[in-house]
Amino acid sequence: MKNIDKAVILAAGLGNRISKIASDTPKPLLPLDGKAGSPTFLDWHLWSLKKAGVSEIFIVGNKKTCGTKLLADKDVKVTWILNPTDDLSTSGSAHSAQFAWHSEHAILDGKSRVVLMDADILYEPSLFELLASAEDPRSKTLVCADYRLTNEEVMVFADAQGTPRLHGKGLLETPLTEGLACVGEASGILLWEAADHDALARTNDWVIGFATAKTRAEHEDVTQRMMTLGKVASVGFGRERAFMECDTPDEYAVLTSEMYPRLRSLLSL
Repeated sequence: MKNIDKAVILAAGLGNRISKIASDTPKPLLPLDGKAGSPTFLDWHLWSLKKAGVSEIFIVGNKKTCGTKLLADKDVKVTWILNPTDDLSTSGSAHSAQFAWHSEHAILDGKSRVVLMDADILYEPSLFELLASAEDPRSKTLVCADYRLTNEEVMVFADAQGTPRLHGKGLLETPLTEGLACVGEASGILLWEAADHDALARTNDWVIGFATAKTRAEHEDVTQRMMTLGKVASVGFGRERAFMECDTPDEYAVLTSEMYPRLRSLLSL
């Protein structure tokens, strides 16, 4: 299997949609079984990335979460990066990514394969192996090909050659996607290849500086521009590999009662 060298986990968000549960606990630090002191989303990511052989792992946190002690700390070395924004309602995941790209850690060094991922997801660790072993030399977005017809999730649309050209919510059956095929739901996990590092960093800077009038921007906004350039391929997986995004109290209830009990043995937890 080809290696993944580095990973950046975006964990500075407020988690407003799950605030009924997470009023005192940021979503990335919620326990996966709903019980205090148990593994969290961040623990799962660290253990999964270690299993995939990732040598450098970074977490972008906010002033409340940055440097939080995790159960996985005893097994995995992690470097925290601070998103220092006081009002996080104006700072999206693209801002957090920018702090990572411009940090002293030289993450985008033009040599490494770098995973960028959301923190609020649970999945089979084997998804990293699937992503890393894909033959396409371009950067990649990991896509769940078994998707529901919904406007609540970020869907990926590709041209006749299979190259992703558009993604976002609310795009199904709209003029924007005429001539394009929906290839699935974006997982929030991307692999940025070394050849795209410069374009990625410059595009991230442009999105924050101009595209959104210097207001909240998400890393999906950056990915969209990279798709426009034809620099992103899709890597699909189906129901044989479990995956779940968690945004609401109802989804968290399903995750703790059904998804995590199914998956915990994959990391011997």
